Amino acid sequence: MRITKVTKGSNKKWEGSRMMLPEHVALIRQRKVDQKKVKKHELDEQELEEIGYVVMDALNHTLEVRVIYWDNWAYHEFVGYVDRVDLQLKQIKFVTDDDEYTYVKIDCLKSVERI
Repeated sequence: MRITKVTKGSNKKWEGSRMMLPEHVALIRQRKVDQKKVKKHELDEQELEEIGYVVMDALNHTLEVRVIYWDNWAYHEFVGYVDRVDLQLKQIKFVTDDDEYTYVKIDCLKSVERI
């Protein structure tokens, strides 16, 4: 015999109380969002030096580069040209094909490669 909600011996007393409080629902949703977050990649000296060579070469010779950087708990990617390197603010200014400017902090870079 298959036990359902209406058969004798089922848990009728608690069937109507299967609900979740709004606070619990909010916490479950927040946890799902937190699990999708990606931690920032820490560059070692060798990776930072390699990125520096590629960026300066692209700046001096107007080469197109593919940039992968971390922002708002996720990695983003775009293709563009290096316009300026600001060592005081520790950021690089890139120009994309749409003539839009993108500023990326040096410590948020994951990779910069020539195309």
